[in-house]
Amino acid sequence: MNSLVKRDAVFLDRDGVINLYVYNAEFGTVDSPSSPDEFTLAPGAGNAIAEFNRLGLLVVVVSNQPGIAKGKFTSALLDRVTTKMHDGVAASGGKLDGVYYCLHHPEAVVPQYRAHCGCRKPHPGLLLQAARELGIQLQTSYMIGDGISDIEAGRAAGTRTIFIGQAKPYILDALEKRGIQPDFMAPTLADAAESIKRQMAAIRNGQMLEEPDGERPNRNSVSDQS
Repeated sequence: MNSLVKRDAVFLDRDGVINLYVYNAEFGTVDSPSSPDEFTLAPGAGNAIAEFNRLGLLVVVVSNQPGIAKGKFTSALLDRVTTKMHDGVAASGGKLDGVYYCLHHPEAVVPQYRAHCGCRKPHPGLLLQAARELGIQLQTSYMIGDGISDIEAGRAAGTRTIFIGQAKPYILDALEKRGIQPDFMAPTLADAAESIKRQMAAIRNGQMLEEPDGERPNRNSVSDQS
């Protein structure tokens, strides 16, 4: 898309942000859904995306999905999961403007996907591609994710960043070791939507881009409790 007027966007990681992880009781592990039956929208995620739409923001999914490369599922199953995601969001009145997946993995068992690429987060390739194709202004957009690689990708692309989840000390330690930190933190995508709504209202009113106490990363305000 070539346009003189670029739009602001919200880039969303998928697993753990839009949908729930799948828990394997036998092995005590969590993973991405590998079939439509395993895909469940996170509570409030569809409504949050609808709120982004109402705010005039493009909503773009940017997600590492190496399951095909690892031989865990097929491209057809990934397509069906993506369709279920679109349908679930639409049922809440929302719309996804783009979905960008990195299918590569450096240790892939499927040779065509074995690569050290520039699109696998923490690299910013997916965000940069979406910005080119959809006419997105990166500096005034947001990257929202529940992983350190999401924050790194957003920083590398030049967006603001919001970390979804609990601000536990080990997460803050890992961010500090990489020399980065998110601009804001929020427990859920719904909370992130409310935060962005307030920020946009403050900007329209000519106020400083600040958030209420507790929404910026603060080591003194977190605990080890789950």
